[in-house]
Amino acid sequence: MEPIWFKPDLAEEIINQNDIFNETHSIITDIVSGYLDITKIVENMGGALTNKDAANREKGMRFFTKILKELPRDYLSEVQINFISKFYIDRLKDNHRVIPAVLEGYLTLIEMKNYNFGLSAEYFTVLFREVACQSQLRQDRQNIYMTIQTLLDKDIECLKQLGPDFVYGVISAIDGERDPRNLLFLFSFLPKFLANISLGHLVDEMFEVISCYYPIDFHPSPDDPAAVSRDDLAKALCPCLCAVQEFGEQCLVLLIEKLDSSLRIAKLDSLNLLAESCKTFKPSTYSPFVKALWSSIHREIYQKTDEELIIVAHEALSALVANLATSANTDQCFENFVKGILISMQTSLADSNTVSQFVQASRVLLTTANSSKESCIIVTQSMIPAIVAYYGFKTSLKLQVSSLEFLGDMYDLAKKWDVLNNVEKQIEEIPTLCLTAVSEPEKEHQIAGFKTLIRAIEALKSELVLPFVEILIHVVQHSEDDEVLLVTVETVHAIARKFPELIMDLVVKGKCSIENIGNDKIMLQKRLNLLSNLASIDDFTKVIIEEMLQIITVSDENSINVVKALSGSISNTSLYTHEKVSQIESDHGLIDSILNWLLKEIKTASKESLEHGYMLISNTMCSLPAEKQMAILEKHSSGIVDKCKSEDLYFPLLECLYRSLHKSVTCQTFNNIMTLSLSTALNSENEYVRTKACCLVAHFLNKADYGQKFELSYELLKNYLSSCSKDNQNLCSPLIQLFAWITKALILRGSDTFMFWLQKLLLTIANPDCCKQGSEAIKLIMSDYPDSLNSRLHCRTSILYKQRMFQSFAMLADKLGPFNEETKEAYLLSWAYVLEKAPKTVLKNEVSKVIPLVVDGLDYDNKDLLIVMIDILIYFVEATNLIVAQSLQTILPRLVKLSGYMKSMDVRIKSLQCLYEIANSYKTALLLPYKSEILFDLAPSLDDKKRLVRNMAVRARTRWYLVGAPGEDKAE
Repeated sequence: MEPIWFKPDLAEEIINQNDIFNETHSIITDIVSGYLDITKIVENMGGALTNKDAANREKGMRFFTKILKELPRDYLSEVQINFISKFYIDRLKDNHRVIPAVLEGYLTLIEMKNYNFGLSAEYFTVLFREVACQSQLRQDRQNIYMTIQTLLDKDIECLKQLGPDFVYGVISAIDGERDPRNLLFLFSFLPKFLANISLGHLVDEMFEVISCYYPIDFHPSPDDPAAVSRDDLAKALCPCLCAVQEFGEQCLVLLIEKLDSSLRIAKLDSLNLLAESCKTFKPSTYSPFVKALWSSIHREIYQKTDEELIIVAHEALSALVANLATSANTDQCFENFVKGILISMQTSLADSNTVSQFVQASRVLLTTANSSKESCIIVTQSMIPAIVAYYGFKTSLKLQVSSLEFLGDMYDLAKKWDVLNNVEKQIEEIPTLCLTAVSEPEKEHQIAGFKTLIRAIEALKSELVLPFVEILIHVVQHSEDDEVLLVTVETVHAIARKFPELIMDLVVKGKCSIENIGNDKIMLQKRLNLLSNLASIDDFTKVIIEEMLQIITVSDENSINVVKALSGSISNTSLYTHEKVSQIESDHGLIDSILNWLLKEIKTASKESLEHGYMLISNTMCSLPAEKQMAILEKHSSGIVDKCKSEDLYFPLLECLYRSLHKSVTCQTFNNIMTLSLSTALNSENEYVRTKACCLVAHFLNKADYGQKFELSYELLKNYLSSCSKDNQNLCSPLIQLFAWITKALILRGSDTFMFWLQKLLLTIANPDCCKQGSEAIKLIMSDYPDSLNSRLHCRTSILYKQRMFQSFAMLADKLGPFNEETKEAYLLSWAYVLEKAPKTVLKNEVSKVIPLVVDGLDYDNKDLLIVMIDILIYFVEATNLIVAQSLQTILPRLVKLSGYMKSMDVRIKSLQCLYEIANSYKTALLLPYKSEILFDLAPSLDDKKRLVRNMAVRARTRWYLVGAPGEDKAE
């Protein structure tokens, strides 16, 4: 029996039976298979398409449109499409009920492969004449917009030929659109439309239709699950207002008007529009408006309360300067504009009495200079001499330091824009001023002078090297300030790169020669730190490294200081690349020398001194390629293993050799060393050695190749541990530490097996006899260590492991059940270690789980626990979290009590800060009863923390008195 769609009865079926709409898939199958021609379908449903009743015609059109939508896009021929197109165009004149199906169907039709775009002219002519777009429903309006956008994407040339009537039709169609989704869609394609379709005499009309939405004033419904935001609309509208040059004058008049309004949103949108317009409009467009624009930008930059507005104003200024700079060689507008900014800001700088005033003005100049090559030349040529003079007549230390930093910033910009040659005379003054600054006795002057010199090192002339070296060596010899010493070493390093021969003579073979190191141990260490830093420079490597290793080799009394200096410098990857360290090892046998020194000193030197040696070997090993690592292991491993078996004192030597290996390095001795490590981790009486052994076990597990090698290592681990005596109480603490390292190694490599070990740790936290060790194990897992389980040591690391740890710890803790009073503090402390390191975005999604833990934690006399819990509470309070608001009756008494916590100033400060944030975020009368209980009787003190407590208390109380008061928050 033939289906109904093969018969003339189809029309009646469409009119009377809605079920027929479910059969379109079968109809498509018959059409595509060749059993049914689409013209036959049209013929059979003709009674529905031409029915006198508009409701029936609507059904017929919806049915035919559904068939069109389900047809393959390449099925219909051009002839068939032409026929259907004319039919749909004719239907545009039909009853309003029919129109939605026509709009949807034609949108489908133009997406067909064989659509003739020449048909579009007739479609749009009839559409704009017969259909009032804004009278249609939202989806139908969107179908009209989508038709325009589809044609724009497929055949711009076709739309270009449609002429002004088409443009007018589009203007009429979009005029008055209010739906945010439709507006967002419109704004997304209008810039392309405007850039390609000539507006002719309709420029004003088009701009008026678009600009009526500016600035966007829209608040989405809170019930809308996929709401369009105001910012989304504003961002999309912006390019439309400045899409074509013809909009220039109107756009600038509009944005200047809105910039002068009192509405913050209008100001932000106008500044963003100014920046966006600079991508399109010609410089001449701005000429009549530059004074007004600078006045408005200047006003927003100099307001002090809204940092976002200041940033956007700087971005707008930068875009405007860059745009005007493109006409620098053709008119005076650009130069006049920049010079106007210069004059204004020079006045502000000269009048500045505070650092914030200075920075405010200098920031404008830097923005201007950073906008273009041309503006950079103008600003730096003028400002470098001005700031040098400024330094001389301003006696304020802080302003002089700020001026040095500003000079460094300007030098960086001149270098960025490759205009150093253009300002050569001006930048020569910078090193001279730096010399003046570093000659001052104040630490701040010296640091600023050295840092600025490092930035402008290319401007340093050879005649100034000796004066700088004299000062630098004096500082090295006499300063006890670590920050000054660090920047001093960096400065010598920078000078050495530019003048290696001079520094070799003046420093390496002169004032800091190892041969003349003297007996002063502090002075010796400073000089060695400087020399080991300079050894990273190719010109100095051979001389310095050979002399240092000579001291180590002969076990000179100063060898400990040499090892410490080398360890500190080589660990600095910005100085020593992997290639550089590998070269030093190849040329000078660094590891052999340090290992021999360690073997001699291991029983007599301090742990700290030995640790420098271990770190030096580890950092050298991690820089070597795999084949060199293997060669060193083959040379030294067996001897050290034998020593470890007799005395575990030697185990750190083994650990520092093996922890830095590439994942690809394997050898037959690994299993034996793994077993030795496990034995040492559990049985050594030396806690330091046990930790080193645990660390090496973790490295083996973390680096083992996926698959069989990992499985074998894991089985070896489990078998060894299963053989340990369950009754040996002495193993409790070592086992917990080992479990922590195993868990950390496994979670970092992304292995699910970590859950087994984490569960064991939670069981220890639930045990009163070892709960403290259990919480310390959780701290170990969540902490980062520079000398273990990191990417520099070629370990597998997962950036999401702390998030995973939070989720896993929560799941296992829930299964374990409630903790008793004996173990509750250790349990909460463990949670604190997890929460402290877990990403805040994760905590935000688990507020209902976290807040009860935080509240419970506030009851315990444990500084570490309290600080973490209050920090997390502050985070949730700042987010005005509802669950916190519901818990205030419980939280407030605890915080007030902690504001007088005598054992820790940090806890007091944080509790007061939290109280202040609560007062600031929640307008609630619950706060008022506590206002008299805050600590006020702290006497004035030189202790910064005490002053901070007093200040925070005053802020909190003042804010509480204002709770519920209208107007500005005076507590701010």
